[in-house]
Amino acid sequence: MSAVTTRSRNEFVAVSDSLDVGRAEVPGSPIYDLFLLNIVLQLFDGMATYTGIHMGVPEANRLLCNSFAMWGVGPSLLLFKAFACGVLLLLYRNTAEHIGRPALMLLAAVYCVFSLFPWLAKLLSLALPLC
Repeated sequence: MSAVTTRSRNEFVAVSDSLDVGRAEVPGSPIYDLFLLNIVLQLFDGMATYTGIHMGVPEANRLLCNSFAMWGVGPSLLLFKAFACGVLLLLYRNTAEHIGRPALMLLAAVYCVFSLFPWLAKLLSLALPLC
C-alpha cells in the first residue's frame, strides 16, 4: 500500500510540474499585470453598474436584471463580481502562460469595449449635461 501511495504522489508531482499549476508570478510580470487589470475592470464595472442603476440607467444584462429583482442590486453585483474574480484567479493560476496571457488580454479588451467605454460615456453624460 505504501508503494502505491508513493508512486501516486510522484506521478501527481510530475504531472503538476509539467502543467505549471499554481505558479506564483511576481508583481510586475506581464501576466500578473493583466490579471490585476482584469480585477480592476471588474471592480469598475461593479461600481459603475451600482452607480448607474441608482441614477436611473437601465442595466442591459438580462441575467443581472433578473437577479436584481430577486436579491437586490448590491448583493447581486457582489455575487456576480466575486464569481468573475474567482474565474479570473483560476485562469491566472491554472493555465500555462501561452494560454492565460492571450485569454486575459482578450477579456480585458472585451470589458473595455462592452463595459468601461459605455459606462464612462453614460456616467459622464449624466454628470456633465450638454449645453
